[in-house]
Amino acid sequence: MIRFALIGGLLLVGVISCQPDEARPIDLRRVLVIGNSITYHPRDPAIGWNADWGMAANAPDKDYFSRLEDSLKNHFPGLQMIRKNVFPFERQFASLDFSQYSHLREFNADLLIIRLGENIPLEDLRDRNLSEGLQKFTTYLTSGNARVIITSTFWPNPLVNAQLSHSAENQGWEFVELSDLGQHTEYMALDEFENESVARHPNNLGMDAIATRIIRQILKNSVSTIPKQNSMK
Repeated sequence: MIRFALIGGLLLVGVISCQPDEARPIDLRRVLVIGNSITYHPRDPAIGWNADWGMAANAPDKDYFSRLEDSLKNHFPGLQMIRKNVFPFERQFASLDFSQYSHLREFNADLLIIRLGENIPLEDLRDRNLSEGLQKFTTYLTSGNARVIITSTFWPNPLVNAQLSHSAENQGWEFVELSDLGQHTEYMALDEFENESVARHPNNLGMDAIATRIIRQILKNSVSTIPKQNSMK
């Protein structure tokens, strides 16, 4: 079972504006988010997790995926957005059979958001093997045709983050830093769950924080092709 995930900083509210000469149009239709338990975790009473969404938000509309989806649909009506917990990739990044994710490939995403890394076994890291595995996985999921945004881990993890950032630099992906947030307990659900693994996950504030940083990156130097949809919930 997945035990770890991530966090960010207050959900962006208001108007996103760009100078006309800096702005580039974006027209999102299909967004795929892959991650671990922060993205989605099924019920697991054994650890005190009795919900069915991103751990450890206290309501289905409070996890980062839902906050991000609400905001993006305000800019892009008709947007389709799906998520998938890809914990097996974290454990088997060098040898995983990607065909089990063929349904994600068929989704044909315009934008892939990668938000994982906490479950990577450090003893399995060799040279750039995580970076290489991630590049192969992303190519499989998108055929190399999607915009890609990848985040760092929530808790500081230099070894993993070095490979995540390397994959971004090597492939021209956009990188969103989150590790500074993992040093602040106010973003965690420490007083809400008895199980420490669950409690270290982001609370509602942490979920908002993740969504904020990702949405800022998505809309950075960009304008929606739907001109009147320029504010976020």
